[in-house]
Amino acid sequence: VGQHCGSLEYLLPEEYTTTLSVLHSKAPETSLEDVQKVLRHDMGVEVSDIFSSFDARPHGAASLAQVYKATLKSTGETVAVKVQHPRVKPHSVVDMATMEALVRIVAKIFPDFNLMWLVEETKKNLPRELDFLSEAKNAERVRRMFQHLEFLRVPKIHWEHCTDRVLVMEYCEGGQVNDLEYFRENRIDAHDVCRKLGKLYSEMIFVQGYVHCDPHPGNVLVNKKPNGSVELVLLDHGLYITLTDDFRLNYANLWLALLKPDQDAIKYWSKKMGVGDLYGLFACMVTARSWKSVTSGISKNVITADEACEIKRYAGSLLPQISDVLERMPRQMLLILKTNDLLRGIEYRLKTHNRADTFVQMARCCVRAVHEHAIRSTDVLWRQITLRVSMWFSLSKIYLYERYLIVSELCSSPFASN
Repeated sequence: VGQHCGSLEYLLPEEYTTTLSVLHSKAPETSLEDVQKVLRHDMGVEVSDIFSSFDARPHGAASLAQVYKATLKSTGETVAVKVQHPRVKPHSVVDMATMEALVRIVAKIFPDFNLMWLVEETKKNLPRELDFLSEAKNAERVRRMFQHLEFLRVPKIHWEHCTDRVLVMEYCEGGQVNDLEYFRENRIDAHDVCRKLGKLYSEMIFVQGYVHCDPHPGNVLVNKKPNGSVELVLLDHGLYITLTDDFRLNYANLWLALLKPDQDAIKYWSKKMGVGDLYGLFACMVTARSWKSVTSGISKNVITADEACEIKRYAGSLLPQISDVLERMPRQMLLILKTNDLLRGIEYRLKTHNRADTFVQMARCCVRAVHEHAIRSTDVLWRQITLRVSMWFSLSKIYLYERYLIVSELCSSPFASN
């Protein structure tokens, strides 16, 4: 929760996000002595038997684990060693019981706030995040799934040294995705980074239905390769969600309706996701925009300071209704909302949140998802041909719009007159 709130710069006051952002990679550290005890216990050997060098200080410390830089004795390869805090697993049982008790007390005092969904999701997801062997499997799967994306790098796993509390993987260089100073020092284009991040997550959500649900800044590194291109390094694969086809397609159709915008379609697809007459509030929660902006076209209207203040102001007064929406919607949507929040936080930090790039990537993947499913669902040849032509036509319009954005950007550049 702290990591999530620390990323919501577009929504929460700076004093909150600055304080909580340390949880991304600078959380309280476990002593080296305790870390070595975990390594000895889980690996059954001394640390020096596996590593020829092992840094005394962690390169990053988060809420569940901390990461060290080391060198494998067998190959001389530099690796990252992720070690779970020794007291996290036993404490998690107490934490979840405490959370459930507090939620039940709140529900009795304030009947409008039903937060049992939060308890249920935490009980389901936290054990997954604490199983590093499951995390390693997720990393391998996502590397295979997105090998066509040349800009994406997922650290290679050294299975022979992994346990449920220890993860040994390829060491990858890079700065955090929200580190503007690192961007300036390495001449990295923030818009290029956000385009790539948008493409990756649009494919995850709408095309593959397999989503990394913890893209806080400590889990996404940016690295400039020798050839000058920029790669994204995706870390921490403990929390993934596999979307059902029904949910994935309903969500894709909802976003196509939001991007048009088509109020009747927004209402229809929102209701298909179980929120009933609260479809307007649901659309605002999905887009993090006001209803006025949703109905006039979020891809055409940049978010203003007045609109941002309006959202913050109304969010507090609508908490009971927001709680109702969260209770009604499919459980898959909860992690998608969390993921959307974290990605928006990155865009806000990089000052790219008023660009149409993300919408272009999203629209392309939504069109693909809806049409490809329809093509697979019919055996009628002429129908398949019609759907393929329709998909080609829609993707062509998106491509032309993307070219238009690029030309407009070049024309408005301060170097255009030169």
